[in-house]
Amino acid sequence: MPRVRRRALVRDYNARMFRPLTAFLSTVFLASACTAGHAAPLRAGGFIVAPLIVGEANRPLRGALRDFLEREVVPGGVAIRWMPPMSLPETVQALRDGTLDVVLLASGEGVRQLGATAAGWTYLLARPHLAVRDDSPLRGVDSLDQLAGLDIGWIAGPELSPALRKSGARWLRTTTPDWQVENLRRLQTGEIDAAYFENEYSPRYLARAAGIPIRVVRLPMPPRPFYMLYSSKADKADIARFDRAAAAAFAGRRFRDFLDRYTAAPQSRRP
Repeated sequence: MPRVRRRALVRDYNARMFRPLTAFLSTVFLASACTAGHAAPLRAGGFIVAPLIVGEANRPLRGALRDFLEREVVPGGVAIRWMPPMSLPETVQALRDGTLDVVLLASGEGVRQLGATAAGWTYLLARPHLAVRDDSPLRGVDSLDQLAGLDIGWIAGPELSPALRKSGARWLRTTTPDWQVENLRRLQTGEIDAAYFENEYSPRYLARAAGIPIRVVRLPMPPRPFYMLYSSKADKADIARFDRAAAAAFAGRRFRDFLDRYTAAPQSRRP
């Protein structure tokens, strides 16, 4: 066989053999490039504060914050992985060690933990309230001194404000993740005189869901801002993208109006 003819056959053979491999490698490289262009989902979580965050262990959290973010932020290309709800100490530890990227709910100064950055915006201003039984003599609170001698349920972990510490109340802490429901149960059985909530939505929402008759009494305290925390170990670009989208979504009264509708809806949502 002439040398020229033999070389042509070799070229044809190589083309037939390597064309599928070349196409396969091109597909792999293209897929890799597309994947690299999409950020990994941010792991978002926190502790239970109904109806903002509800749920149970080992299942992704639910609640008003998730529903709002999925409607207003996720469609814009921000990927979020919803983690199961945790206790408050577990939330703080996960934020510090980087197993949580975003803590969806924080309030006050005491939770601005090392290893985290607070969002520069807030999404809710809420006033502290007490939940009491219908037969409680406490009808209103004009001064925190009226709390003296009461057994009041609260969550283990956060520091009380100086005014509450000086009120003379006995603060009975609970460590369970579903601490709000536990405090309402203790209220119903008479183990405590009142349950403390930093917002007015939680006690009404939970009591209606559980069929527990309560009254909600506002405390003479300034409103508390609710905001989000970002782990210092999270990807900075991913956090910046989320922060921009969330800040725009929560601007003005949009979330508060959403929350009013959310809590007024029929109780088809399990707390």
